[in-house]
Amino acid sequence: MLDWAGFVAAATYTFDDANPSQIANYDALQGLGVPFTFYLWTNRPGASNDIWSRAVTDGHELGNHTQSHLQGTSANLAEDTDAGELFIQSHFGVAAYTMAAPYGASQYIDIASTRYLINRSIGDTMVLTNGATDRMSVPTFIPPEGALATDLNRRIDAAREKGAWTSLLVHGFTGDGSAYLPIDVSEFIASVEYTKAFGDVWIGTMLDIGAYWVGQKVVREATSQRQGSTTTWSWTLPEPFPPNRRVRVTVTGGTLSQGGIPLTWDEHGYYEVSLDLGSLTLAP
Repeated sequence: MLDWAGFVAAATYTFDDANPSQIANYDALQGLGVPFTFYLWTNRPGASNDIWSRAVTDGHELGNHTQSHLQGTSANLAEDTDAGELFIQSHFGVAAYTMAAPYGASQYIDIASTRYLINRSIGDTMVLTNGATDRMSVPTFIPPEGALATDLNRRIDAAREKGAWTSLLVHGFTGDGSAYLPIDVSEFIASVEYTKAFGDVWIGTMLDIGAYWVGQKVVREATSQRQGSTTTWSWTLPEPFPPNRRVRVTVTGGTLSQGGIPLTWDEHGYYEVSLDLGSLTLAP
């Protein structure tokens, strides 16, 4: 299987809290031509803004940051998480597959594990395809207040060197008094352009890259059954898992098929394996 869909590394840019500066700068963010993940703190005024409907149409991801952003020691964390989810579904017509635990609190891990594919936490580590990262505690890098593009670029450089997936979190931009650790929007834009210029870094949402990463692990650990010279691998996806997802694989010979139908070799040099079908067969 191809790590990160064949890219050298992967990067996800996330935004928390639905802060005013995210809304005010949405056009500039959209102009970068890459997908972002916006985690909505749903009882804040900005969460009701119509910009998030546009974000869905534009191909960005909306994730749950809960209704009230409670501390991990607070009561009713599950109820508050569910209230945030209900808001997203009722206002924007989408179900969130990922959430971001407020404060990165570990108390949300058990809650997320029964509701989401991925819970984004905090931390300076990166995700390796063969690493031990828990999908219920995916780390994210938070740049310091006033960080420069070079500060974010170093994170991208490290991900490329390690062949890793890095997540970055920005709460808002300079001048937004409600945003935690704001940075200048021009520095953020410059850093995203820096990442794009490599051409070998997959810039995707938490869901898109996360689903590939989880799917790759599931297929790698699939049960195999051999009959003569034919081998079939079978797997079961975790719940919930988004539909119509694929992983990319190569083979040195033979024919790959799913559901009795041979797969077509992509012109870029790989096969795309449907995760929904739950099995893959290799025959001479």
